[in-house]
Amino acid sequence: MTPTIAPRSQNLDLVSSSQPSVPQHSATLVDTLLTVIEEGFPLPPGKKHLMRQDVLELWKDLTSEKSSRRADYMGEPARLSAYLRYFLPWNVVRLIPILASLKLELQDGDTVLDLGSGPLTLPIALWIARPELRETKLTITCMDRVARVLEAGKAVFDSLRLRAGTPGAWTVQLERGIFPQDNRPANSPRYSLITEANVFNEGFWAANGRLDEKAAALAASLAQTASPEGSVLLVEPGDPRTGAMLSALREAFIQAGGSVPAPCPHDAACPMSGVFTSASFRADRELDKERMPKDKRPQAKDEPLRMVITARGRSKAPWCHFSLPTDAAPRRLLDFSESVGLAKDRLVASWIFAKPGIPSRSAASPSNPAQPWVRIVSDAFRLPDGGYGRYACTARGYTLARGALANLPSMSLAILDGPLPPAKSARDQKSGALILSAGQQRPDFPHKSRTAEKSGTAGKTYKPKPRGKR
Repeated sequence: MTPTIAPRSQNLDLVSSSQPSVPQHSATLVDTLLTVIEEGFPLPPGKKHLMRQDVLELWKDLTSEKSSRRADYMGEPARLSAYLRYFLPWNVVRLIPILASLKLELQDGDTVLDLGSGPLTLPIALWIARPELRETKLTITCMDRVARVLEAGKAVFDSLRLRAGTPGAWTVQLERGIFPQDNRPANSPRYSLITEANVFNEGFWAANGRLDEKAAALAASLAQTASPEGSVLLVEPGDPRTGAMLSALREAFIQAGGSVPAPCPHDAACPMSGVFTSASFRADRELDKERMPKDKRPQAKDEPLRMVITARGRSKAPWCHFSLPTDAAPRRLLDFSESVGLAKDRLVASWIFAKPGIPSRSAASPSNPAQPWVRIVSDAFRLPDGGYGRYACTARGYTLARGALANLPSMSLAILDGPLPPAKSARDQKSGALILSAGQQRPDFPHKSRTAEKSGTAGKTYKPKPRGKR
């Protein structure tokens, strides 16, 4: 079948786009971070040759089945040293472009709670990613179960800020604990921003219960801890399970009356939710509602989220995750990683930025299905007709972006000059994605990409089946 491309008669073009980036001097500050770690936690001469082995062993442990790992594994000296030298800087590099893209709106006197803070990875990344906040008087509470790791991270962070000449604006407090806390007092503090990175994936799937029930409970705990206008940032590894978890949490926030303004370009059901099935797509959702105990039902203020186009015909359901730039990685970190045997040529993450107390209609999240916002998700891939495409998310749902949209890197947000094509427009026959073309693609773009010939997911269209038979 000859590929059919979205009609050019639509004359869609890019009005603007925001692309993931890192602030100037980010790589220099990460390099300074490495120096601070080496000076603050020096290796005995006889132990330096063991660092490669320690990093590799910790990498194997962190990528193993989570239930086999001790809760205080980071408190061991060898593992802490390996984590500080390899995993801490790389996680900072991964977080910087995400944090740089958000509308945080933090002001003097605001409070931040970082959950599972470890060696203060996210606060360090926030300080590097948002130079305009370095003189803002913030109180950062860092919570973790292992006090030794918190103390090590604070020592590193204090030294980094001192060397940069901005040591005193942020007040950093350490708190030993696990979230959510049982029997949280009614007068407990509520925070302007709650953050976590690589934390909830460790226990979410081990807990009993349905995915939507667990998500609703966790979202409710986060909402109760955030201030009425506060925000919640959740960043997890870009693997299928955490993608599904974040999709479930996104729906829980929205159904409870909140919003998720980023990265989502709409507040409808998630079209890339992995193994999570939105209530909007469950035929037995009314039965589910009756079966769920009243005290555990999500307190939805609206009907189930609007249905959108989702992927079909795939052996593995797609999940929302982004490839992130490595521009904040200094040469020294790249060389060390290569010497260890764990070189990084690609960083991946799944994340959501939620406002639990602000409904979607009041947040910066468009709800109109025709709203011409496009969030680029995937890397570029070759199409059978010789062009390139990227998978994207729009208010219509799962989308195959072509033309100038395919020039934009993963995580970019584009705005078009006209409404999105109707759901019954040209669709990719293999995946079911809506084909969206805007502007002209650069003739030399790109050179490095996976091919549609291998994945078999792009380039063909199908005629929509009558409603009720999909």
